[in-house]
Amino acid sequence: MHGRNNPLPPVIQEIQRGALTQQYGAPAISSRKSKGDSSRPQANWWIIEPVAQALAVAERLSWHETHVFATMTPPSEGGPAGRGRAGISAADDIDFFIETVNATRHLTGVEEIPPGRVRPHMFRKTMSIIASQQPDGDIALGIQLKHAARRALANRLTGAYGKPDAKWAKEFDTDLQTAAAQKLVGLLQARRTGATIAVGPGATRFHAGLDKVNAVIEANSTLRAYVADERLEITLLRDEFANLHLGTVNHCLWNAPTAECQNQLPPAQRGQAPLLGACQPSRCRNSVLTLSHERIWRMEEADLVEFLKKKLSKPLREQAQTRLAEVRSATAQIDKLKENI
Repeated sequence: MHGRNNPLPPVIQEIQRGALTQQYGAPAISSRKSKGDSSRPQANWWIIEPVAQALAVAERLSWHETHVFATMTPPSEGGPAGRGRAGISAADDIDFFIETVNATRHLTGVEEIPPGRVRPHMFRKTMSIIASQQPDGDIALGIQLKHAARRALANRLTGAYGKPDAKWAKEFDTDLQTAAAQKLVGLLQARRTGATIAVGPGATRFHAGLDKVNAVIEANSTLRAYVADERLEITLLRDEFANLHLGTVNHCLWNAPTAECQNQLPPAQRGQAPLLGACQPSRCRNSVLTLSHERIWRMEEADLVEFLKKKLSKPLREQAQTRLAEVRSATAQIDKLKENI
């Protein structure tokens, strides 16, 4: 990597060889805290396994004797690049990367990177928007912003940081639809035999949409000859289920007028997007359950049964019993689904 100016000193600049460790049984990085603390104390940061693997690879590739991340000095005129110092300068490295890519296009054949200012925060913003738009991506984004061990404490910063602006909106809407369609391909193929593959209040509408896509595919043998089957399926599913929101508890066939989650909102705020915190998956007409959701519902059912064995106040017991009835309504539907397979 290349750098010319003194970089800001984030934690990554200080990571040295042998930094991988464990903190209370979980993988961690041992380094010096340099942001906002002039004393620069040694500390541990919890990480997830992919980060540990990436750090191990970076350590093997690093030329520096002590540090994992280090700069390369720019090449002198007519000479090669040389070894610099520990740490990186992200802005300079990005500029150097763009210059190198554009200067070697005649060898690599890649497209030219257009002129413009590119800085690290732009990559973070772009990635956060993509992550927040993907199914359950808010969890991944919360981990990235709050570190793995503090995901449960993630606040509104997660949602705000991942909120797209007008410049990104069109691209990410398409990206979200494609991601959802890719996950639906298996259900679409299973539906071709006429099998019931979903239950819940929105199941009839869901099956109708899948049947419509299958009918289009079946009627267009010429189209199938020119487009790979799965690619065609994804394209048609993306168009048919443009408002689908995939989830771990249920899938939402978003339709504002029939959405239970909108009932508690002021009229001016309704109809914009599903309100996940107010979702009523067992009774909302937009809700669909598949076998992929069974494990979550079974776990909640078991937890509620155990909870009701405790000594509880009357209001709390009634609340838990009401919720258990809702959960058992969902698991009973899943049981019928399994019987039909």
